[in-house]
Amino acid sequence: PSTLIGTRQVSHLSLAQRDLWIIAVLNSAAAWWYSWRTAQHGKDEALRFFTDFVSDFPIPRPNDEQRSRAVQIVEALVASRATQHDTSATLLDWLRVEHEIEKPSQRLQGFLALDSDGFAAEVKKIRGRKAPLTAAGVKSLRDEFVRTVEPAKRLAAEAIQMEREVGDLVIAAYGLTPAEIDLMWETAPPRMPIPRTRP
Repeated sequence: PSTLIGTRQVSHLSLAQRDLWIIAVLNSAAAWWYSWRTAQHGKDEALRFFTDFVSDFPIPRPNDEQRSRAVQIVEALVASRATQHDTSATLLDWLRVEHEIEKPSQRLQGFLALDSDGFAAEVKKIRGRKAPLTAAGVKSLRDEFVRTVEPAKRLAAEAIQMEREVGDLVIAAYGLTPAEIDLMWETAPPRMPIPRTRP
């Protein structure tokens, strides 16, 4: 579309706005769809973002409302990600100190995908038969799940909604028609950043 511009042509934005808008675009489903078809592919579905490819990447020119909202969302997502990182580090340290989990499994590191039962079961599995969980140990795990994991789950759900919104803003800035949007999702490549927003 005629609204596309190269990244070298966004000097009308402030540095902070320009960088955050570019971050919004490059992390969108639309950008992944485009990159999958134009970037050089590496091993295991990785894409190689070489300098020439990135410098000529088609960045849509947003209107003021799109840019302002996208910048706001990206800032919130950066803060959310930092909070989630701190939460993960704190929880894994708590498990090390309180439950002797020195080497957490991938499932335990991805604790957002677990419910309370799964969380306790994974700790029990890692501890093994030589260090069985006591009733007090199970209770402490369930209490910590409520204190730490459940708020982290809510934050992650909010982040997904924000990612969907900023993705829709990017699509709108590209000026895609409904038919083009449908085609993009019908031909979506693997590992699209976020599932399609349904009306």
